Amino acid sequence: MTFPNVLVLNYLKQTKQASPEIQLKAENYIALGYQRLLTFEVQGGGFSLYGRAPASVMLSAKGLLEFSDMAKVYPVDPALIQRTRNWMLAQQKSDGTWTTGASSWDAPPGSANDPLPLTAYVTWSILESGLKDDARVSRAIAYIKENASRATDGYTLAMVANALVAYDPNDAMARDVLARLNQIQVAEGDGAYYPTRIGSFTGASGVYGNIETTGLAAYAFIRAKQYPEAAQRALTYLVQKKDPRGTWGSTQATILALRALIQSVIDAGEVTGDATVRVSANGAEAKPIVITKENAGVVQIVSFDDINPGTNRIAFKVEGKGALAYQVSSNYYLPWSAVPVTPEADKLVDVQVRYDRTTLAVNDLVGVTATVRLTKAGTARMTIVDLGIPPGFTVQSEDLEAAVRAKTIARYELTGRQIIIYLEEFSSQKPITFNYRLKAKFPLRAQTPSSTTYDYYNPGVTSTLAPTTLTVK
Repeated sequence: MTFPNVLVLNYLKQTKQASPEIQLKAENYIALGYQRLLTFEVQGGGFSLYGRAPASVMLSAKGLLEFSDMAKVYPVDPALIQRTRNWMLAQQKSDGTWTTGASSWDAPPGSANDPLPLTAYVTWSILESGLKDDARVSRAIAYIKENASRATDGYTLAMVANALVAYDPNDAMARDVLARLNQIQVAEGDGAYYPTRIGSFTGASGVYGNIETTGLAAYAFIRAKQYPEAAQRALTYLVQKKDPRGTWGSTQATILALRALIQSVIDAGEVTGDATVRVSANGAEAKPIVITKENAGVVQIVSFDDINPGTNRIAFKVEGKGALAYQVSSNYYLPWSAVPVTPEADKLVDVQVRYDRTTLAVNDLVGVTATVRLTKAGTARMTIVDLGIPPGFTVQSEDLEAAVRAKTIARYELTGRQIIIYLEEFSSQKPITFNYRLKAKFPLRAQTPSSTTYDYYNPGVTSTLAPTTLTVK
């Protein structure tokens, strides 16, 4: 989540709300993220998902956007930005386009390898990095203008709009694309979203594809200072789609939503007028929250401890001026016996974990077999398998290393309670099965954490497996 931290710190600095403590904390996170991002640079130029060749033009463009924004709040090596941009420009075709190469990440799944979305995204990235007066950029813009009329999908239109607006927001073609983008909005309550049929570069579709597309559309409207009502409805939709953790499901959806929301606040300037918010639960009122221009960008959290099962009433009362965003979220736990089973017909992904025994002695090894499958036809660009590690056990990592070498899995990470497995371009035609071993360290009776698998860019596609109890004598 380095990019969201970059965007938030930039916002806090521009609105003069960054206290020394917050800035130091954010910079520490960004420093760690920056060093990790550097490991994804491919020898010879560009970036890939894990730093292995071939480099991806799209992922390199995403990296350039991130490093350019990061440089506003953190010391980024200028040579990194320069060589990434130069590598991307070296991949440009003579007609000004960038086309899908060896990396499947370089085209939205439903785009039939149309070069327009990638060309627009790369051009936008290069312009955001500060390069405009260059013949290669001009060639790309010329291609985009010549082909903008055949862009009908919301995602491609939004990409084209951002490239043209970044180049010249007053250009006639930029305004034409914005007008066409405005026409495809779909109302949802008091908000509106911009749909995509082809999906995003990350493979997001459905709600999460629409979130990415809507974030791009809102950002283009705001930067061009056009269609303010459409921009506000898009921002309303984004706020309504925020999950209980304050994000939008996947990293890319969060980045694009935050970009638009933060830009809208920066462009709006200082908040005028104060407001008092009163929140009550079942008639018991919490301490009033006073909103002023000094704390308008600060998240205010109200909590109530004595909430009983059944119907509860949360009430809000706002006194004063200004439009305020708020969110109500809840968490609860159920015993596994009460968790409803997902019908097989409704499953999109499934994970099964088998232990070769559940009773063993200290220093014994237990073999585990994990099987993951997509139950509907298609391919998931990035699938995460989160396997629970029972307390008192250590993972024999050589088994997972062997699975990486065999290209059964793309990558793995170990935490104290999890094995995180990454599957790239996971097809419904090829279920994945891999084995690993756990070593018992202490005599105990332990329950494994649950195991989960999900499509990283479509978090609604998920499956959870109940825990298993292991006894070590």
